[in-house]
Amino acid sequence: MTLTTAIAAPAALLATGSLLLRLQSSRLRRGFAEAAREFDPPGLRTVVHPPGAHAPHSHAVGDAPPGDGADAPADTAASLVVLGDSWLAGSAPADPARLLSRGLASLLGMPVHLTALAEPSARAESLSTQIDRTLADPHLAERGGPRIAVLSMGTADILFPVTGSITLGVLSSALSRLQRAGFATVLLCCPNLSSLPGIRNPLRTVMRRSSRVLAGSQWLAALSAGAMPLSLTRILSGTSHIGLVDESGLRPSPLGRRQLAAAILRAIADRLDLPRSSTPTQEDA
Repeated sequence: MTLTTAIAAPAALLATGSLLLRLQSSRLRRGFAEAAREFDPPGLRTVVHPPGAHAPHSHAVGDAPPGDGADAPADTAASLVVLGDSWLAGSAPADPARLLSRGLASLLGMPVHLTALAEPSARAESLSTQIDRTLADPHLAERGGPRIAVLSMGTADILFPVTGSITLGVLSSALSRLQRAGFATVLLCCPNLSSLPGIRNPLRTVMRRSSRVLAGSQWLAALSAGAMPLSLTRILSGTSHIGLVDESGLRPSPLGRRQLAAAILRAIADRLDLPRSSTPTQEDA
């Protein structure tokens, strides 16, 4: 083998691998965009009552009809805002935001003012906008009960990378702003995206490494800000992993949403020193 051949062969292999990585990434991003279109639009705003109380009402953020009482102060009520990306997006009765609000109302024994702003394709810059809307929302005002924020972030930033330090800077700022506003915050750290369906090496290896690095950094950022970090990978893994994530690999399945809500409610109960006597139900409270 000549010196020229010895140099050219690895270069050709590297070029082939780079092309394959770009093709796989492009295919994955197209699938991500298509899956995002299946979600309900963000902006649900509702009051959820404990079991046995009268039924809640709901409407889109910013579209409340005057005089409907949505923003009138209750005697005592909690506030819950759900932020972030596809792992928490959706406003149907069986989606995470509604499951969490019903479980929290049952745990606390008081009404819960819910605002759901999570978007399936949200990236770091979207989180800043969501935080702005949260802090300006009178629906989430202090009403004597706890104020809780649940957020997930990182999936879109892995699929459409810019700079990891930008993502973490935005997240740290968001957590600090929520903390200063009096919210107890639960952060769902980025899951292991190497398990997404249909991806192979070299993309699988890149996704695994990127996900782990980002999740670890998010965990430390949450602890530094006084938030409660939870591992999405750990919550949605185990012997029934396939049944806990939907076919897109980018959101929980119906069973996964219930398991995710239960894990978040346990963390909230621990933080607020509450009894763990509530599990999410399929029916609207």
